[in-house]
Amino acid sequence: MVMDDGLKDLYQRKADAMRRRPAFARGTGHASVQTTIGLACEVREGERVLPVDLPVEEGGTAAAPHPGQLMRASLGACLAIGYRIWGARLGVPIAAVAVEVTCEYDARGQMGVDPSVSVGWQRISFDVRITSDSAEAQVRGMVETANRLSPMLANLSRDIAQIHHLTVIHG
Repeated sequence: MVMDDGLKDLYQRKADAMRRRPAFARGTGHASVQTTIGLACEVREGERVLPVDLPVEEGGTAAAPHPGQLMRASLGACLAIGYRIWGARLGVPIAAVAVEVTCEYDARGQMGVDPSVSVGWQRISFDVRITSDSAEAQVRGMVETANRLSPMLANLSRDIAQIHHLTVIHG
């Protein structure tokens, strides 16, 4: 298992620069969305273009991922990347990270069928598997730090129950 000193150094330099000049830490993000055919959209984020569509049973053509799939993918990817970065920053070598994201929802809320049902996800589960030679307590501490400082988790409504499961694989 190899420690990623390059990541550690990169993020240490970034943190040091932000401490000296807080303005370096501030930024904005922007996406431009345009409908194309039917319910399909084209999302432009900088130079990248991402198609988005709905499933056939919801009026789309299923030609691209739908917003819920993209949000789950974004959450899982943010966590996986965060574990690698925080592992490097905290000296916890990681050989592999796998994240499974499962959400539960009741579509009656977004359809306006039952006002007592919340709109959107009600519960989200993260099943994380991390392969590391570090002690399990070290890995768990690193994961707690990464979760606490995850921008994507911070963007979720506090009304959504979050369940986190961690399996540490020594290898």
